Amino acid sequence: MMPEMDGMEFCSKIKLDFLTSHIPVIMLTAKASGESKIQGLETGADDYLTKPFNSKELFVRIKNLLEQRKRLREKFAKEAIEQKQISTINPLDEEFLQKAFSLVEKNLDNINFDTEAFAKEMFLSRMQLHRKLQAITGQTPGDFIRSFRLNKAAKMLTEKKLSVTQIAFEVGYSSPSQFSRAFSKQFNCTPTDYSNRQNYIR
Repeated sequence: MMPEMDGMEFCSKIKLDFLTSHIPVIMLTAKASGESKIQGLETGADDYLTKPFNSKELFVRIKNLLEQRKRLREKFAKEAIEQKQISTINPLDEEFLQKAFSLVEKNLDNINFDTEAFAKEMFLSRMQLHRKLQAITGQTPGDFIRSFRLNKAAKMLTEKKLSVTQIAFEVGYSSPSQFSRAFSKQFNCTPTDYSNRQNYIR
């Protein structure tokens, strides 16, 4: 009922665009039928609220959506998320993250794989990649690459198949000392201490 396009079409355009699919959308509409609600949710709306509405309910729904996104970003910040564990609201965002994980995995030992190369392989500008990753994961592209590599390194350390030096090169660091500094910053202990600690826990 809006000019140019209605809410359904507007929501669909946002959710089907790679660069905007992560933006949460609540449809606030006079179309109260069950069929309209299903149609709205099928276009990708994160929530659907009919008029007349209670303002407190709207604010609670907004809060819940923001909290949901916040929890996802915290999960990325604290945990070693594997590709198979990705679960976001929008399928397009999941596809984006799967591609991002695959590219970093593919270039795990490539010391020249930086933000510029990352953006190029994602077919995005550096700013577009930055905005998209920041919105979904709370991480910059550089943080995303570093976190992925260090989490892979942590897994290798628990397997005890390679030395710390070998692992440093395996995850794209040019020197063991550089790797140790980065690892210590993320895990609050040296790679060797981490490996020994995991052995003790077992």
